[in-house]
Amino acid sequence: MPALRPQTGFSLLEVLVAFSVLALSLGVLMQVYSTGMRGVTLSEEYTKAIMLAESKLASVGSEIALEEGEARGEEDETYRWRVSLVPFTSEDLPENLGDVEPLQVDVEVAWSTGGHERRVALHSLRVRGPAEQRQ
Repeated sequence: MPALRPQTGFSLLEVLVAFSVLALSLGVLMQVYSTGMRGVTLSEEYTKAIMLAESKLASVGSEIALEEGEARGEEDETYRWRVSLVPFTSEDLPENLGDVEPLQVDVEVAWSTGGHERRVALHSLRVRGPAEQRQ
């Protein structure tokens, strides 16, 4: 009569424990991955918004006239931008500037993502000379 060999393998309990550990590990990894992807997407949106704001700031004096007021627009049906120019006043400015007038330029880009309103803002100064003041 042949000798019976003991059966080798995993018991049902060991298999269930292994699957439970695997499921928990995969859940945590998927959460880390999705959080990373949200961060990358948000970073990309901020980069696009800053590039648009820098572009609008650079266009002041060429596409956007150097005069008091506000310009608004929309880009890619996602980003809303606003450029405002107001006279710059400061106690640090000399009394007599001659024929030049400093203007404060404020550029703001806003967009909505994930139920949140996001914004970036840039501020600068531009000098309006006599030629721009007559227009």
